[in-house]
Amino acid sequence: MGSPDESRDLGIIPTTGLLGHNIGYSLSPMLHVAAGEASGRQCDYNLFDIPPEHLDGFLRRVVQFQETLGFNVTTPYKEDVASRFDALHDSAREVGAVNVVALRGDHLIGYNTDRPALASSLRAAIKDGGHPDSGWTVVLLGAGGGARAACWALLDTGLVENLIVSARDPDRIHSIKNDTYFAFTQAQATFSTQKWMDWGTLFVESPAMLINATPLGSADNRGRVPHSSPHPPQRVLKQFSLVLDIVYAPPVTGLMKAARSAGVEAVGGGGMLVEQAVLSRSIWFGEGEEDIERAAMVAAYSSWASKSAAWED
Repeated sequence: MGSPDESRDLGIIPTTGLLGHNIGYSLSPMLHVAAGEASGRQCDYNLFDIPPEHLDGFLRRVVQFQETLGFNVTTPYKEDVASRFDALHDSAREVGAVNVVALRGDHLIGYNTDRPALASSLRAAIKDGGHPDSGWTVVLLGAGGGARAACWALLDTGLVENLIVSARDPDRIHSIKNDTYFAFTQAQATFSTQKWMDWGTLFVESPAMLINATPLGSADNRGRVPHSSPHPPQRVLKQFSLVLDIVYAPPVTGLMKAARSAGVEAVGGGGMLVEQAVLSRSIWFGEGEEDIERAAMVAAYSSWASKSAAWED
């Protein structure tokens, strides 16, 4: 297969999609359709819902299907895919997780656009809320690919002074700590851990931020929320100046509602979702249409969110 431009000249619509498992809730097809209609860079965006035992087979087959430009990666494969590729872009190698894959000849190359997308969302939230741009204590929930991207985004923005990571699996937390130790040392920032959901012992000083980097609170494709988002008690939430939930569906999660009822600013994952999709398309198609495609995706997500405001977590 030639370049994306050559394929369009031949009337071929290239294939992209999202690799994951139990991902019927995803809004990515909607966003990429909107972006393609706006810019003319259209693709056939599929949901590749692959069980773990078939992951290696899928990766072998996708290389043979030369109409594929690449694909996004979501739970539970962001770290698994990173460990399977010989070719990783610096963005993915440093984070230790892949959320974008590009097919170059017979090679799959892994990238990470979650990191810059989350950094962009953080900068916007800080600016819009008039918050300080450094010296933050951040409580990060989760230790998967999203949490890894969050650690690096916090370092990239220069926001974090003290990071506290809380997750179910202590081994995964220690893995992140080992992988980011040098970067946190250079930034003169601390990295500590907190027992999962142990709100009784959590006390932080302002400015403080809570980030949910777990899928808890996500809605399925029927608008149901099988596992509610983490709900710290009000006295804990009141310690924070800002809450960021990377979950994008429902548009207002249970965590966001609880934070707002405690008088705390809360931001959802819609902005991050759009930005990582914009960056993904720049990898697949090349740069040059970001503004047009971003505007189309924002409009599509906003329209969807307005129709989904009644979803409950």
